Amino acid sequence: MRQRIREELKQPPYPRISTLHSFALRQLLRNSDRIESVPTPLRIADDWEERYIIREDIKDALGVRLRDVNTKFHLLSSDWETLNADRDQWETRHSDPDFIGEWRKHSHVYGYTLRSQLVYELKRALQNDPDFRLERGFLHLLVDEYQDLNRCDLAVVDALAARGAELFAAGDDDQSIYGFRFAYPEGIRRFLDSYPEGRLLDLPECRRCDRKILEIGQFVADLDPDRIKKQMRPSSDAGDGAVNLICFDNEDQEAQGIARICKNMIDGGHCAPNDILLLLRSDFRQCFSELLTRDLGQFGLPVACRADYASPLDSSAGREFLSLLRLCANARDHLAWRSLLSVRDNRIGAGTIATIYRLAVNEGITFSESIEAIEANPGRLQSYGETVAAEVRSVRATLDNFMRVLGKTEEELSSRIEECVNQAIGLEEARSEIAGYFRQALAGAEISSLTELLSVIAVSMEDKEQVIDRGKVNILTMHQAKGLTSNVVFVVAAEDEYIPGDQIGPEEGDARRLLYVSLTRAKHELFITYCRQRIGRQRYTGRTGPRTSRSLTRFLRDSPLRPVRWAEYSRSLRLN
Repeated sequence: MRQRIREELKQPPYPRISTLHSFALRQLLRNSDRIESVPTPLRIADDWEERYIIREDIKDALGVRLRDVNTKFHLLSSDWETLNADRDQWETRHSDPDFIGEWRKHSHVYGYTLRSQLVYELKRALQNDPDFRLERGFLHLLVDEYQDLNRCDLAVVDALAARGAELFAAGDDDQSIYGFRFAYPEGIRRFLDSYPEGRLLDLPECRRCDRKILEIGQFVADLDPDRIKKQMRPSSDAGDGAVNLICFDNEDQEAQGIARICKNMIDGGHCAPNDILLLLRSDFRQCFSELLTRDLGQFGLPVACRADYASPLDSSAGREFLSLLRLCANARDHLAWRSLLSVRDNRIGAGTIATIYRLAVNEGITFSESIEAIEANPGRLQSYGETVAAEVRSVRATLDNFMRVLGKTEEELSSRIEECVNQAIGLEEARSEIAGYFRQALAGAEISSLTELLSVIAVSMEDKEQVIDRGKVNILTMHQAKGLTSNVVFVVAAEDEYIPGDQIGPEEGDARRLLYVSLTRAKHELFITYCRQRIGRQRYTGRTGPRTSRSLTRFLRDSPLRPVRWAEYSRSLRLN
C-alpha cells in the first residue's frame, strides 16, 4: 500500500501508513512519562515470548495446564478488546484474581506489556488525558478493513475523530472474519448511526471474480440475515468463470484428485503453478497439507505450504539474534536476557532460570538486575552461579561487536543489520532466512533507527505474511488468503464439520463470512472439495472427530451447485 500511494502521489509529503497496533505503540512511546499502567520503558512481548516465557512461567507458578493458561490470557485479551476492562475495579473483581496477581508480578519483573493491551491503553489515554500528545495533528484518518475492528479499536477511532480528524472508513461486513479477535462487524453496519453527518459511498462492482464465482459468493453472503444488503456485479470485462463442487470418498482420494487436476491444468498451459491456491480451514500438525504436499510432489509439482508458516525469528538462531539486537537498543531488556539464557547452548536449564526469577521477586528487582547481581557475585546463586556469570560475559562480548557494527552511521541500517547477521549466524540457510526477514521489514518502511525497527517487529510478528511463492502451488489457511487473489482456487475440505465446525449458533456468522472470502479469492476457476469420510489422521479433526463420516457444509447445501463424484469428474482429465 505504501508503494502504491507513493507511485500515485509522485513526491512527498506522504501519509503515515501503519497498523493500529503500530500506531498505538508510537503514541504511547511519545507519552510514556504520562502512562502509569504500563512498564517503562515500554516493551511489547512478542508471540514467541508470550508463548514460551510468559505463559509457561505462569503455568508453572499456578500449577495448571497450558490449555488453562491460554484460556486465561484469551479472557484477559477479550476484556481489553471488548472494553469489559472499563468496568469499575475491574482487576479486583476479575473472576481469577490469582492469575491476575501472578501475571502482574511477572510483568513487573520482566518489564513487558502484552500486545493485546496496546490499543486499550491508547484508548484509555486518549479518553482520560486531554494533554495526551499525538505525533502530529491528524487532519484525515483513513481506516481500511473497518469491519475487522473490535470495540476497543472503534473507540480509538472515535477518539481520534473527536480530536478533529476527518474519518474515511473502507470495509465490507461480508468480510469480517476475525471473531476470534473480537472483531465487531456491527461497527461498519452502524457507521452512519455513529457518524450521522457521514455519507455512504457504494462500490458495487467486483473487479476480482468472474460471474459464476461471484454468484456463488453472493449466495453464501446472502445467508446472513444481518448483513448490509448489497448486490455485487462483475466488471464489464469479466468472463463467465467456472465453479466445480467435487465429492471424494476420503482424504487420500481428495489429495490425489486435487494433485491430478493441478497437473492437468499446468501441463495443458491453462495456468502456472503459482496461479493455484489451495485453501484450508485449519492445518493442525500439518494434518491436511501433508497429504496434499505428498501427492502434488508425486506429480512433480513444486509446492509451498504457508499454512504452518513460522517466522525465521522463531527459530533458535533467529530468537538469539533478535534478542541480541534488543539488548543493543536497551541493555536492560529483561525478556531479551531471559530468551538468550533459554535458547543458547550454555548448560543453563529451566530450574536455574526459575531461581534467578525468584531472586528478583524476593528482592524486588528486575530480571536483568538479578543477572547483574549474579555476574558481580556468582555466589548469589548457589548452583550454576559461575555458569550464569560466564554466559553473561559471553553475551556482553557479542554485544560489543554488534555495537561497533551498528555504530557505522555512514551505512544504511539494512547493511549494518546484515553484517551483524553474517557475524553471528553460522548456518547458511538460517543466515539467509534471517537476513531476508530484516530486508523485507526495512524495505520501503519509514524506519531510521534500530529502536524503530524493533518496535515495528514487536507489533507485526503476530500477523503471518501473505506470501505467494513464485513458481509453486501455494497452500494457505483461509485466514491467510484474505487480501489475495489467484486465477485458480481450491477450497479444500468444505465440510460442515469444519465450516462452521464448532462455530455453531451465534458464531456461525464468522464461519460463513470466512467461506465467502475464500470463495471470492478465485478470479477465473474455483474448485470446492469435500469428502464423505475421513479415515486416517483427519478422522480426529473437526466437530465430530473421531467419527469418520463427513457432509457438505450447510452454507452450500441449498446452493445452485450440484456435487459431482470424483469418479465422474476424473473421466474428463487427460494427463500427459
